[in-house]
Amino acid sequence: MRSDALDIAIESKRNATWIYLSGPFHGEQAPNIREKIMGMVEDGNRKIVIDMEGVTHIDPPVVSGFLEMLNTLRGKGGDLKFVFRNNPVTRAFAPYRNLFSIFPDARALAAGGFLGSIRERGRILLYRKTGVRLSRAVAIFLLVIICGWFLSLLFIIQMQNRRLREQMTELRSLTEWKQHAEVEIETLRERLRPMEQLGLVPDSSGR
Repeated sequence: MRSDALDIAIESKRNATWIYLSGPFHGEQAPNIREKIMGMVEDGNRKIVIDMEGVTHIDPPVVSGFLEMLNTLRGKGGDLKFVFRNNPVTRAFAPYRNLFSIFPDARALAAGGFLGSIRERGRILLYRKTGVRLSRAVAIFLLVIICGWFLSLLFIIQMQNRRLREQMTELRSLTEWKQHAEVEIETLRERLRPMEQLGLVPDSSGR
């Protein structure tokens, strides 16, 4: 057991239980922290915020333990959020950043209230119904695919509208030509009618 101590302070505020950790966070200290947090959950605390801005070192297995606690807490209808922006903890959490709710400070956590709750609610429903987690890269890829499909659909609609307008213009031109031709034919018939009556040309009426 290492002699380095991990300081723990617990405070209740903003309808959540805040746990402040400071000092080096080694792997052998994780079970004790997990026991404390799960004890709070069993006592009815469903919103846990862990402030690790004061943590000077963190072992990688500690993050995996937090992931297990996160899944357990969400299974009970709760949530687990983190507050930190120091380099040691940020590097340790980097591979799991899309899975945790991480804020740089308490002000950012408070500001993220409404939108954050919507995002987390959607994420919980996604976990429960499908068991699928979408990373940011996959979400962006799907968004690009949907936008591409939508733009292609708009292009096809515009092409069809242009073709329809061309066909309407062509139909209007043919109709006008037909009307003009009928007028010309009738004019020629009027001119030929006296000659037909004199028997100089055959009857053009077809009778």
